[in-house]
Amino acid sequence: MTHIPIDPPRPPRPRAMAEHRMFWMDILRGAAILAVIAYHSVSIPESYGFTPNDTWRQLNETLQLFRMPLLVFLSGMLLTRSLAKPVQQYLGGKLRGILWPFLVWSTIYIAVSGREFMDPSDLQQVYTGGSHLWFLGFIFVYYLAAKPLEAFDPLLVAAAAFGVALLSPDGAKYSERVFYLMALFFLGAATSRHAGTTARMLRSDRVWWLAPIVAVAAMASVRFDLDFGPYWVAISLCGMLFFSAVALRLERTTLAGPLIWIGQRSIVFYVSHAIFMILIARIAGKAGVTSYAAPAVASIVISLAGGWFLALGMARWPAIAALFDAPIPKPTTRPQDAA
Repeated sequence: MTHIPIDPPRPPRPRAMAEHRMFWMDILRGAAILAVIAYHSVSIPESYGFTPNDTWRQLNETLQLFRMPLLVFLSGMLLTRSLAKPVQQYLGGKLRGILWPFLVWSTIYIAVSGREFMDPSDLQQVYTGGSHLWFLGFIFVYYLAAKPLEAFDPLLVAAAAFGVALLSPDGAKYSERVFYLMALFFLGAATSRHAGTTARMLRSDRVWWLAPIVAVAAMASVRFDLDFGPYWVAISLCGMLFFSAVALRLERTTLAGPLIWIGQRSIVFYVSHAIFMILIARIAGKAGVTSYAAPAVASIVISLAGGWFLALGMARWPAIAALFDAPIPKPTTRPQDAA
């Protein structure tokens, strides 16, 4: 789902060093991760034979046009800062911090899922994004593409990717979806270059005019089973702007702290939560549990607790850190590269 972009979580920096950080992005990322966890508390138990509660399912469906587009857009907002690094450091960071956890947790997914992977094509499907980790695979591809496209305006790249998405078969994961989200990724990169304008837009009271649009879109998602894609891009953008404005106004509230903490460690919660949910669904099934509520609640609680443990454990135990960052030497930055 940098953060879900995608370097592994870093130790907190002194306040003076972090004052330039846009904490509303961390708040929004943390909230989006919670939304993903809530969504999978429906889909994962269902895939193991449990019948979800209709109300809880419908509440999750209200965010269908916003949840993943928002995570991709936020990832793109970190691209400009990443591209400033030397090529070796840039590519090495993405290999260690995106591709590595994608491969590691795809392997863990195969081990715990209880599915049979007898055919090589089944394994190929998983390792090309056929699990909850597809988001990481997409982001890795976007970062790889960004380096050779660095000379082009990201808004132009976004427009080109969006055009390809429109020409692709409707709903196709590896054509329409991959190019549509690529457009949002580079749109996020373009937005990050205009931080002042973005902040003024988010602080404007006019942003609340978007509330009825977001509410109607949420209800329509439930009523008509809508999914994110190029034909709904205007609605998704309205939602991203609206939720970003909400996040900005939450910066000095008590909600900010937990959301920022999760947002800054989003990759940990993103890759691990589904594994905990699968294990809980399998254990509940073998124990003869038939109620959906018990495994659903347990999956949310244990996913959050497990993510918390892994996030803290990264700083203490190399074995846990190796699950999220490849245990290989990082390239040394030469003085002329750092200049």
